[in-house]
Amino acid sequence: MKQIVVISVLVIILVALSGCLSSPVVRESAQGALHSHYEYSVGWSPGQGCYERVTGYVYNAGNTSLDAVLLNLNLVNTGTGTIRDSRSIFIGPVGTGETRTYETILDGECTQEYQVDFAFGK
Repeated sequence: MKQIVVISVLVIILVALSGCLSSPVVRESAQGALHSHYEYSVGWSPGQGCYERVTGYVYNAGNTSLDAVLLNLNLVNTGTGTIRDSRSIFIGPVGTGETRTYETILDGECTQEYQVDFAFGK
């Protein structure tokens, strides 16, 4: 009976830590005066399973304010090239020299490798 409990606890710990030990991937993107710095990393929770947490900021380096900034994020399977999950994030207006932060979760599968593709929306 003790062996079953010990094995069960080890399995739970291994599942909880699987994929969660990777380093965050840091990326930059720019479109004209609008710049974005973002990073993503693998996470796991009992309720959500495996996911990619994306955090970043948008910076307006231009001389004019931007009225409506939209970001599009796709979680792409690196093996097949298919999109697993997508999110559009409405940032809103970004003034000259202003920075806005954002964070979102993209749903993945624990047995797959992913990358996050980023684009500014229109």
